[in-house]
Amino acid sequence: MKLRCERDELLEAVQFASRAISNRATLPVLSGLRIEAKDGGRVTVAATDLELTMQTGLRAGVDEPGRVIVPGRLFGDMVRSLGPGQVSLASGDAEVEISSGRGRFRVRALAPEDYPSLPIEADAGEGFGFEVDGAELAVALSQVVRCASSDDSRQVLTGVLWEIAAGELTLAATDSYRLGVRNLEIAGGPGETVRVILPARVLGELARALGTGAGTVAATVKDNLMSFALGAGDEDEAARGDATIGSRFIEGEFPNYRNLIPQGYGNALTVERDMLVEVVRRVGLLARDNLPVKLRLAAELEVSAHTPDVGEGQEVLDAGYEGEPLVIAFNPHFLTDGLMGCRPERVVVEAADGLKPAVIRGEGDASFTYLLMPVRLS
Repeated sequence: MKLRCERDELLEAVQFASRAISNRATLPVLSGLRIEAKDGGRVTVAATDLELTMQTGLRAGVDEPGRVIVPGRLFGDMVRSLGPGQVSLASGDAEVEISSGRGRFRVRALAPEDYPSLPIEADAGEGFGFEVDGAELAVALSQVVRCASSDDSRQVLTGVLWEIAAGELTLAATDSYRLGVRNLEIAGGPGETVRVILPARVLGELARALGTGAGTVAATVKDNLMSFALGAGDEDEAARGDATIGSRFIEGEFPNYRNLIPQGYGNALTVERDMLVEVVRRVGLLARDNLPVKLRLAAELEVSAHTPDVGEGQEVLDAGYEGEPLVIAFNPHFLTDGLMGCRPERVVVEAADGLKPAVIRGEGDASFTYLLMPVRLS
């Protein structure tokens, strides 16, 4: 393999694909990056840990097509250290030579026959596809992914449920203390509702990739894999680099979250979102050792926190309230997560009492629902 390309374009592709390299790789070869040069000047850079796969491409002058597996971390550090300008890559005799300016470096390549086929390239049989706006999907992932559990003992809860139907997508995640649900419109989809669970880690990388703007995202579901082609339909294919992210499913049964969402409570607080977030953060400084912040719901909203031998704080702010006065306590970080997930400037907090889960939504926005368990007060 021999090719010539711009250092910055190569570095961008390497950094993107390298995020699929796991520090806990079960096979040494999975610490590598696959670089493949094809006739016509197309180069793809990819990596996989068999759960997450990330692949992107760049334009280059290809003198000899070929494929090579390079040590991912080391190769990324080497490319990053090079000066801007043209870079030449050549492989042969189990090593890769990188030339830039007057510098020339060699690194041992990994055995290409040991590198597994990329899951996103496998022909897994029939499936279905749909398209979704990339900006909307990025927002939805930011709202829901944070609700997934980090406890590997309950593997299903470390993922996000995708309920896919014709024209509609619902995302849901829970860690048993909170639940986030987001509805999205899509183009296409299956004739009957399909439920799959994707790892939160993978979706975090997808959200990160979408953060730079990706136009339309084309998703494909086949067998036990979902892949996302970023920037589908963009006029400038080379500019978007054909970035693709693929994920294996998490096996298991996701909880029936719909039964957890109450139909409505008699007590409803309406308040400015940003103002409440600032107050909870300030007062929450006095909520140490996993202690909660308390909300006294009445004509005025009082937020307070107290940690023995540390201190206490309280603040009152204007809000609209309908219902009986009550006191309810929450984990301050979980509460601010839910509030910041709402896009409208005003949020509605519905509660029954200090024991049942509260419901947080943006005023006039039914697309996102955040359910939060209160902390029992002694």
